Amino acid sequence: MTSYKDLSKLLAEIGKGRVAPVYLLYGDEFLYKSAFKSLLDALVPPHHKGLNYEPIDGASENIYEIIERLNTFPLIPSAKVIAVHGTRIFYSAVAVDDLLNKSKEAFERQDLKESARYLLHMLSVAGMSLDDVKDGNWNRVSDKKLMESINKHAAEAWLDQVIAYCVQEKMTVPVHQDDAEVLNDAILAGYPKTNHLVLTTDLVDKRRKLYKTINKTGVVIDCSVPKGERAADKRRQQDALKGHIKETLRKAGKTMAPGGFEALYEKIGPDMRSFSNEMEKLIAFVGDRKEILPSDIETISKRTRQDPIYEMTNAIAERNIRRALFFLDSLLKNNFYPLQVLSAATNQIRKLILAKDLIHGRHGSGWRQDLSYGAFQKMILPELEKREPDFLTSNAHPFAIYMTLKQSDNYTLEELIVALEVLLDADIRLKRSGQDAKMVLEHAILRICGGLPQPSAYSSL
Repeated sequence: MTSYKDLSKLLAEIGKGRVAPVYLLYGDEFLYKSAFKSLLDALVPPHHKGLNYEPIDGASENIYEIIERLNTFPLIPSAKVIAVHGTRIFYSAVAVDDLLNKSKEAFERQDLKESARYLLHMLSVAGMSLDDVKDGNWNRVSDKKLMESINKHAAEAWLDQVIAYCVQEKMTVPVHQDDAEVLNDAILAGYPKTNHLVLTTDLVDKRRKLYKTINKTGVVIDCSVPKGERAADKRRQQDALKGHIKETLRKAGKTMAPGGFEALYEKIGPDMRSFSNEMEKLIAFVGDRKEILPSDIETISKRTRQDPIYEMTNAIAERNIRRALFFLDSLLKNNFYPLQVLSAATNQIRKLILAKDLIHGRHGSGWRQDLSYGAFQKMILPELEKREPDFLTSNAHPFAIYMTLKQSDNYTLEELIVALEVLLDADIRLKRSGQDAKMVLEHAILRICGGLPQPSAYSSL
C-alpha cells in the first residue's frame, strides 16, 4: 500500500514500465480523483485515451460487464484502463457504521443529496427498503452487530430528516449483491497484461478478501484524510494540504512565500477541494510572477469578506453543491432575505450565459480554458473594451471577468438556460406557494449544480 503523498514515486515506477494489473484508490474524493488523473496519464498515452480508456460509473456497475472488458484486448495495441469510478463493491455489512457516519457528515454540511446517497447505500447493504424505515421502524434488522451500529444513529433527528428527504425525492435503494468474490476470482485468474483495472471509492473494508488480493497483486493508494478535531488529526490534515499545494505549485512553476499556507488555511480551513479552487485562482491571478504572496491571498479573499453572498454564487459557478448549500445556510441564518439570495444566484447564471456568448463570439475568439490571466489581459481584455458594456463586463474587475469565463466551462449553454427556468420556478414558489424558503432554494441549487432534469420534472416537486 502507498499513500497519496508518495504518488510521484509510483508514477515514476510506471514510467519505467513497472505496472500492476489492478489499482485501488480510496479515501478523500477530491484526492483520489486528482490521483486518478495522474495515474491515467501515466498508464495510457494521451492519443490512445479515446479508445483505450473505458470509464464505468460505480452507481450502475455490472461486475460481469467489467470482467468482460478486462478480458477484451485493446483496439490499439497498448495499455488499456478499465476504471470503475465510485465503486460500491467494497461496501459490506461491516461498513454500515462508516456509511451512516458519512451520511451524518454530509447532513451536517447541509448536503442532503450526498447524505441521502450514503443512507441508501447503507440500506442496500442491510437488505432494507425505505418503506422499512420511513416511520422510524428498524425492527427488520436481525443481525446484532448491524443493529448496534444503526442504534447509534436511529434516535437522532438527522436520520429521520434524511429519510424524509429520500421519500420526498422518490429516491430508491440500489440493488445490492456481493460481487466482490466474483471480481476477486477474476483478478486471481488473470487477464491480458495490456489491461489494467482501476477502482476508486470513498471507503473500503480492509478485512475483505478482495481488498487483500488487490493489496497483494496490485497497488492500493490511500487518499484518506482524517476528519477529527484532535491535534494529530489536524496535523495530518495540514500535511495532506501542504503536499497537495506543493504538487500544484510544482506543476504551475510557482512558489509560495512564507506565511502563504497559514493565510490560506485561516481563510478556508481543511477542505481539500476549496484549497484547490483557491490555488487555481491564485496561480491565475499572479500571472507570470513566480511567487505567490500572502498579500495575493488577501486580495483574492477581500471581495468575499465585503460581499458574503459572493461565496455562494461562486460555489454555484464552480458547481460545488456542498459549498453552495453551506453558504446558503449561512446567509439565511444571518437574515439575508431569500429573494435577495435567489436574485444573486440568477445574476450569476446570467453572467455565465453571457460568458458563453462572449467565448463563441468574435471578441472572445482567442479564449482557451487554459489561458493564463496575463494572456487574458493581453489578448481578450482589449477586445472586450471595444464592446458595449453589459451585465458581465460593466463595472467588473478584469480578474472577475476572467474567472467567470473559466467557470462557464462547468456548464453547457443548454444547462444554463434550464438553470434560469429552475430559478424562475423557485421565484414563483417563494412568492406564491408558502413553501419553506430554505427548502425551495436548496432544491434549486441541488438541481442546478447536481445535474439538470427536463423542466417538466419540476412540477412534481
